[in-house]
Amino acid sequence: MDIYKSADDLRERKVRLQQTLAVKWKKEEALLLEGSLIEFFKAAWPTMDPAPYQHGWHLEAIAEHLEAVSYGKIRKLCINICPRHAKTLMCSVAWNAWAWCKEPDERYTLIGPASKYMCLSYGDDLAMDNAILTRRLIESEWYRDRWGQRVNVTPDQANKHKFDTTFGGTRISGSFKSTVTGRGAGIRIYDDPHKMDEVESETIRQHVLRLYDTTLKSRITDPKTSAEVLVAQRGHMNDLSPHFLKDPEVVHLNLPAEFDSARKCVTMLGWEDPRKTDGELLWPDRWGQKELAPYKSNAFEWAAQWQQMPRVRGGEIFKDDWWQGYEVPADGHWDFEPAFALASLDTAFKEKEENDYSALTVWWVYDHPTTKQRRIVLVDGWKKRLPLNGKTVQRRADEDERAYLRRASRDWGLVEWVHFTCSKRRVDRLLIEDSARGYDVNRELQRLFSEASWGTLLLPARGEKWIRAHAVVDLFTNEMIYAPGQWICTQHGKVKCDCQPETFTWHWRDWAEEIINDICSYPRGEHDDLVDSMTQAFRHLRESGLAVRREERAFADMQMATFKPKSTSRPLYPV
Repeated sequence: MDIYKSADDLRERKVRLQQTLAVKWKKEEALLLEGSLIEFFKAAWPTMDPAPYQHGWHLEAIAEHLEAVSYGKIRKLCINICPRHAKTLMCSVAWNAWAWCKEPDERYTLIGPASKYMCLSYGDDLAMDNAILTRRLIESEWYRDRWGQRVNVTPDQANKHKFDTTFGGTRISGSFKSTVTGRGAGIRIYDDPHKMDEVESETIRQHVLRLYDTTLKSRITDPKTSAEVLVAQRGHMNDLSPHFLKDPEVVHLNLPAEFDSARKCVTMLGWEDPRKTDGELLWPDRWGQKELAPYKSNAFEWAAQWQQMPRVRGGEIFKDDWWQGYEVPADGHWDFEPAFALASLDTAFKEKEENDYSALTVWWVYDHPTTKQRRIVLVDGWKKRLPLNGKTVQRRADEDERAYLRRASRDWGLVEWVHFTCSKRRVDRLLIEDSARGYDVNRELQRLFSEASWGTLLLPARGEKWIRAHAVVDLFTNEMIYAPGQWICTQHGKVKCDCQPETFTWHWRDWAEEIINDICSYPRGEHDDLVDSMTQAFRHLRESGLAVRREERAFADMQMATFKPKSTSRPLYPV
């Protein structure tokens, strides 16, 4: 009998030890999770979403910037990211629960169970769904086992629209269609303020902007510490994001689905987009090329919602369907020789970040071998903020030319980039805007690259920008302007595929698409440098007789056919 008592006692002691270890482990885990939002997010995932957790570096980036808001390093944050990338669960659900579970600290008023949140979305249903998920998380067994002594919802304020903690914390939920007058918060989160099927409406879009300007800006608890976070996919050129970004205090975390080196994101935290190659995906483990292919069939929605680069649907002065597609061969080399190659440079006044870009476009002119129609093809182009001159980089003995150029180009200035592009595209003539900066570029090109094979011409900008733009529209409407691209299968994301022709859609080359987007966004776009470069080139081609329209050539041919020289029976000069 004593043996059995001893065994029972041993089992009881073992159970108590396991319970003690479990409590100790939970306390240690709680401390670890309190110190890292991304670790908290991973651990809390099963209580928010039944699907298996898939990690992505973009989640770490978002968490890092949200933590910076909580600790007062960032007062205003704009996160632009494509749909279905867990932005709402991170920003509108987990972040609030994480901040509440942390030990109060008088140095940081935006953390601890007394912090106050206001979370708004485009509609009440979405806002309520997020509120329910947040409350479900903080009332879950997993959360209460670790922070139940610190975070409790007061029974008298426990509805969907608003619930409070016993420490004085608050979570207010609402939409941009409901009233928030009289309510304030230390942190205001605007999660998808625009509904994508309503963002085209000027009335609804302006209502969101007015509500932000007239009401939400003042819904703060402390003007010295309160913070704002806008997290959204882009839907329109004039949605809330660019309006919000006009404030110089805003930190912009921009995360397109496919990497675009011309728009690489770098923030004040020292964080930068880790992708190196254009087209590299944001979350390849979940959204690979195959999964993204169906969304690329709508170029407008792909540019806005997935690439965070919206433009006017159909275009403004220049329509997007006016561009003709030139299919580049599989080897990537152009399969025609130009009759004339022209580069056009629009220079920025200064190279500082707040100034415009310098923009270069290169155009090849040729006649189609079958139709004999004149074509003007965009073969290269870029826009960059650059100093006038770069650094001299010596080539290493074991370095091939491609590796050297990749390394050296990081330190190039405007002059080096212009010389490289013109040499690569075998330019016959370089046009530079006749300005103070243009003179500097021309002088430096002649000093450093006197052996260049092309001629340089300084052209004054005549007339208003919009007049110059309208003056070259006829080249587009005559179907003379081409840009490179490829037909890609929407099912498999491949150029070469055995699928039926109807499964293929046209895709511009990435760099060409950026140029087309900028040009078609004018005059409502943020920058017009590429438009200036293009109109300067087309005006010169027209004045030089190199951009002859179809009807002009037909008229000239008719004139030649009907011309009959006068006959004479006697010589013009007597012998």
